[in-house]
This record gives sequence, structure tokens and C-alpha cells, in this order.
Amino acid sequence: MSIKHNTKAGFKLLFDFWGKYHTIDHFHYQWVKDNLKVKIVKRGEQLSPADRHSEMTYFVAKGLLARVEENTETGKRKIMSLAIPNMALMTTNHLYTHHLHSGHIVALRSGIIIAIPHPVLRQFQEQEKSIDTLIDVLGNKKKRQLVLLRQATLGYSPFERYLNFTRLLSEIKAATTQVEQADLLGISRHTVQQAQYFLLTGKYAQK
Repeated sequence: MSIKHNTKAGFKLLFDFWGKYHTIDHFHYQWVKDNLKVKIVKRGEQLSPADRHSEMTYFVAKGLLARVEENTETGKRKIMSLAIPNMALMTTNHLYTHHLHSGHIVALRSGIIIAIPHPVLRQFQEQEKSIDTLIDVLGNKKKRQLVLLRQATLGYSPFERYLNFTRLLSEIKAATTQVEQADLLGISRHTVQQAQYFLLTGKYAQK
């Protein structure tokens, strides 16, 4: 598929999502065309290096994004949050700050990402209710994920964390690998495998 067709596909997926919450008209098509950019990303591609001062929201039309931090001493990766299709990650803490998140945003899967500059969102948010709605919906989806992730992990053993994770965040589980799940929950892959065996058989794996 050509870049041109990928661009059209990316915008279509954005409008399909946005249209669930607000009527889409000519203004929205023009606004997106003038201000937003489609990025075709490959697995492992880094969208926002920690040293790049870029205030951006990345909407996932297709694929999987993660906010990742790495321990410089051990090289161990920690996934701080994820965005599956119809979710987004910000490079900043929120829309009205210039403070960048630590770590960086990376594509865990090849896909189609819509880059939305924060200055554009701030400019049109108060003038156009539909853009305010888009910001709120994306923000609420991310908040809900973080609340459920905290609920699943806080105060629990590694084994219990995974059981809670499968119950509370089934969409994220379905979209991720064992290694990614371990990096998100702060547990070992071995624990993930043990918990999956228990969920499948109702028995604890023999040591």
C-alpha cells in the first residue's frame, strides 16, 4: 500500500473513532488535512526521543505504542503505559504543560499513527467543541487505563498482579506479548508463564 493510501486509511480510522462522539463535517476534514500528520511507523521505531522537545499527542490508528523507560545501569525496560488502536499517548504530562514525560514513546508494532501538535489543539479547543470532545475522550481512556493498572498492581504479589491484569485489562492483554506484559506489570516473564498456566488449567505449575 502506498504512503498516500496509508495516509487516507489513517485519517479514516481517526474520523471513524471521532465520529462516535461528534458529528464530522467539512471543517473537521480540512482541519485534519491542514494540521495533523500521518506517520507510518515500524516496530521498534522511536517517536519521541527523550532529548527532543516536541509537544505532541500520538493517536494510534493501527498498531501499538508504549511509553518506555530504561534503567541505564541494568538495561531493563519498564513500560509505563500503552496505547492500542483508538487510544493516544502524549509526550507531555498534559495538554497545557511544556514538561516532557521521562523516557520515550516507541512503536511496539508496525502501524499508522496520527501526530497531533499540542499548539494546534490548544488553539482550537475553546473555539470548536468537537476538538474539546476528542481531547476529553482520549484523556479519559488513558486515565481509565492507568487507574485499572494501578488497581491491578498496587499491593499485590507478582502472581496476583497478573491475575488482576487479565481481569481488568483484557484488551491490553490480548494486544501484548508475555515480555511486554512482564515489563508493564514489573514482574518476570516466568511469573507471566506460571499465571497463564494457572488460568488455563486451574493448577499451579510445578517448580
